[in-house]
Amino acid sequence: MSSPKPVASPSTAPGSPAAAAAHGPVVDTSPHTSEDDSQYGSGNESSTTSVTSSIFNYEYENGRRYHAFRAGTYALPNDEKEQDRLDLMHHIYLLMLGGKLFESPICEAPSRILDLGTGTGIWALDIADLYPSAQVIGTDLSPIQPRWVPPNLQFLVDDLEETWMFDSGVFDLIHIRGLVGHVKDWNKLLKQCWTHLKPGGCVELFEMPRFEMFCDDGTYEGSALQKYYSSVEKASMKAGSSLSLEKDDTMETMLEAQGFHVTRPVTRTTLPLGTWPKDKLQKELGKWAAVTLETGFEAYGMALLTRVLGMKRDEVAQLIKECQKEVRERSVHCYCIMRNYVAQKPEDAED
Repeated sequence: MSSPKPVASPSTAPGSPAAAAAHGPVVDTSPHTSEDDSQYGSGNESSTTSVTSSIFNYEYENGRRYHAFRAGTYALPNDEKEQDRLDLMHHIYLLMLGGKLFESPICEAPSRILDLGTGTGIWALDIADLYPSAQVIGTDLSPIQPRWVPPNLQFLVDDLEETWMFDSGVFDLIHIRGLVGHVKDWNKLLKQCWTHLKPGGCVELFEMPRFEMFCDDGTYEGSALQKYYSSVEKASMKAGSSLSLEKDDTMETMLEAQGFHVTRPVTRTTLPLGTWPKDKLQKELGKWAAVTLETGFEAYGMALLTRVLGMKRDEVAQLIKECQKEVRERSVHCYCIMRNYVAQKPEDAED
């Protein structure tokens, strides 16, 4: 398999995610078919640490399982339902990147690659297969990765916000995605990325910078989805770890402040909630987004809404049920904005 090639600029061809992001997706006004729902679920459904038995002493709350190492640092569960959601999100990321694992202009034969917040390890596994001569390391707070992995891949239980124990200037690529809202000090994290990247190396981040929905036809106003997203964001801010960055361009500003060169315009894509878009690719993205939300609403909302806002479990469950109904029935035409940031450490950089 040939290595992914850097993309000079995002496509704006009709149907592309970047083109859709210029505005919102166009609503499909054709009759709702069972095919639209074919993939939906039922709705019922400081130093690097070696894996020891204590790390597997998980915490349980409201029927969900959470990590034990640095308990409370990451608000989402790590049980099988969440692992399935994370693997589905990997598929969505691939669709948005046109099948590529990354877009950074790294060398043809990278020697070391780091995946921060690796989750189930699915991206790390794919990149290790793509570059069998590279040493790939995936780190996470939860030891939920497979035990049988390629010889060039290693998983570590580690807190990415603590001081890293890796040598300086050794990585060709550092990969991050889905961590907005789970990192307390982005400037510190990006500084560590700078320190541990080789000159010419890249850090790539795929994020939803603002935990908010957009809608072009007014159907979002007064919906259960609006109540859910505003309540969860309120809870995250009250907890001191907002799920949104301050501004749309906050990430670019922080990257540039560290000395990185943002190598191309940041890819801005839309991710609709449900199969309401007319465009084929947007409909496909919305279908998979809806599948992830069968458990995703609970993953993001249950802990925050009960712990921080004091809502009852049954109250949160009812709100989630109403959100799932709106997504399935395509009655609310909302979407979020996703951004893929590619930043390179200059070849002549000095630490």
